[in-house]
Amino acid sequence: MSELRFVIGDPHICTGCMICVNVCSMKFYKVISPERARVRAVRIEPGLDFPLFCRNCEDAPCITACPNEAIMRTSKGVVIVNNKRCDGTGACVEACPYFAIRIHPDTGKAFKCIQCGACVERCPVNAIWLTSEEDLKEKDPEGRISELHEKHKDILYDKEDA
Repeated sequence: MSELRFVIGDPHICTGCMICVNVCSMKFYKVISPERARVRAVRIEPGLDFPLFCRNCEDAPCITACPNEAIMRTSKGVVIVNNKRCDGTGACVEACPYFAIRIHPDTGKAFKCIQCGACVERCPVNAIWLTSEEDLKEKDPEGRISELHEKHKDILYDKEDA
């Protein structure tokens, strides 16, 4: 398996326009609906906007949490949900430290970002990109993006307020 890649957004650049969220829900569900997007965007005042995606964790706690083995990793390393196996228990949602997997409001099944890249292509300010841990260290050598995520993790990954 190649190096694990994931989509990440830079809150210093992101304007909070929600194009990534809208593009995502349109691509997969043909409707503009944040609840149906596989990406979330969270604003933390004053003026920090965080586009949030699945990190394709190396240990992927969502995979081991699923009692139906509905979550797996592709040969390219992308964590995906098998909708035929998923019964919407939500164990994966509870297990995900980034609240990147949720239960779809219409299907009642788990859904998440699958690194399709539509948001990356459509971001008007280039705040979103597909990366790996290695590439991220090169692009952000000071670690400011990771520091911001860590500093605000209690708000960004709070499943209660979602």
